[in-house]
Amino acid sequence: PSDHLPLDFPPLPHLKSLALNYPRRLPGCAWDMKSHFTNEEMSMRRHAIPRVGLSRICLVAGTVALLFAATPPPAVAGSFQDIEDDVVEFTLDNGLTFLVLERHVAPVFSFATYVNAGGADELPGITGIAHMFEHMAFKGTQTIGTTDYEKEQEVLDKMDAIVRELLTEKRKGRDADADKIAELDKAFQETQQEAGEFVVTNDFSKVLEENGVQGLNAGTALDWTIYHYSLPSNRLELWAMMEGDRLSRPVMREFYKERDVVIEERRMRFDSSPTGRLVEQLLGLAFPAHPYGDGVIGYMADLESMDRADASEFWHKYYVASNITIAVVGDVKVKDVKKFAKKYFSDVPTGPEPDRVGTPEPEQRGERRFTLEDPAQPFIFVGYHIPDAMDPDYGAYELLSRGLGQGRSSRLYSELVKKQKIAADVGAFSGFPGEKYPTLLMIYAMVSAGEDPYEVEEAIYEVIDDLLENPITEGELEGLKTRSMAELIRRVRSNTGLAWALTTFDGLYGSWRRIFHLEEEMAAIGTADLERIAGKTFVMSNRNVAMIVNPE
Repeated sequence: PSDHLPLDFPPLPHLKSLALNYPRRLPGCAWDMKSHFTNEEMSMRRHAIPRVGLSRICLVAGTVALLFAATPPPAVAGSFQDIEDDVVEFTLDNGLTFLVLERHVAPVFSFATYVNAGGADELPGITGIAHMFEHMAFKGTQTIGTTDYEKEQEVLDKMDAIVRELLTEKRKGRDADADKIAELDKAFQETQQEAGEFVVTNDFSKVLEENGVQGLNAGTALDWTIYHYSLPSNRLELWAMMEGDRLSRPVMREFYKERDVVIEERRMRFDSSPTGRLVEQLLGLAFPAHPYGDGVIGYMADLESMDRADASEFWHKYYVASNITIAVVGDVKVKDVKKFAKKYFSDVPTGPEPDRVGTPEPEQRGERRFTLEDPAQPFIFVGYHIPDAMDPDYGAYELLSRGLGQGRSSRLYSELVKKQKIAADVGAFSGFPGEKYPTLLMIYAMVSAGEDPYEVEEAIYEVIDDLLENPITEGELEGLKTRSMAELIRRVRSNTGLAWALTTFDGLYGSWRRIFHLEEEMAAIGTADLERIAGKTFVMSNRNVAMIVNPE
């Protein structure tokens, strides 16, 4: 789950996949997985179920390398809209919502557990804590992953006390007692080793692997956290027991080991990467007030000082039943899912609806710029503020960004890459770095060798000016709509894809049903809508620019 692409790879279309620990953005649609998923149905039918640790997509040299078999998934039976009538929704007494779709194509099922909390829900001082749960996802429970939970918990409590005392001393700064810190650090290391003696390493994932799991993974964004995998259909009750136990009785074991992993991840993907540093600066530039400006990975000082108590507090606030949606798609029966849900998920704790971010980003009143001098390949980000995903115009922004910079026939690619050859790659996408709150329409350009990045920046603005003078035509718009729907339908052909879509639509767009009415919503978007939003968006005072330029 912690294996992400380093930002040393050349940034490619949809930079959030490389920048902030996101699955790749689906252009023209609302959920965040730019992928065809593995054909888990066919591979399991052949009883070829090797362990596959990651379902993440690697983007290298402009291609999508899938980490599963390349066999196409089965087609959706009937029309896309017909599926809506087959989805069954029910809610347990504790408030946990389930979405179930029976798909009896092959003897497998997939699920997605969507937690309506991510990096944007963190408080100052604990940035990165939401991402920690991705790393802690499958560490086990009070019954799985330990040889003796009661004794383990005693050692964990002792370790927590030592960590609190250690952090208190470190926070004294120059007045801290170095000898005391060394003594406490030694005690911490010894206690951590003692706690490790009770750990059955990877016990949770081993149980699943022995029962044919595929795609065991988790993902963190600023808006949400998702956990998912697939199993043979005769393992439905095993899944319910495992996932219900994980959500009801988690144990933050090996927390500090995983925290160290995240620290190294930050060093690799941000501190040691010019593009990573540029992304981090861009977010702070565009969102000085809203937590979107903090990103997902967390600040180094916060990562080094967070403890298990911080994680526990975040869990009890956001991992409550009413803040979680679970979708189960595949060869299952609704009555069985209901039975096992009640049996194994009723202990997921209840709690008040978590407060959402209360500080909106103030209106930007002037262009903001950041220039990073570095011998790395010159690179350009240009971000314009746009509304959140619930705004009536959000679909128009999706189509506008697609026409501007998605695909080889888009305005930016045609002009900067194909015609002028001043950029090696260029593109545009909406919804960066999130969608729950007002966000950005992002344009990026990888500057060709020997070209002046400032001239490439001006060329971007010339394409935008031309778009304002010569708006997207009816013919262009119909093509954009068709490609958007085609991509969506391809992505929900697999059980995993549809489970993702149902939960993320429910969390970000107010209802899972909207996924089946996108075509109607897009039909109502006209060229005048794109022209109107382009005119108010592409203005200098709404612009945030971050660039890598060579020192010379």
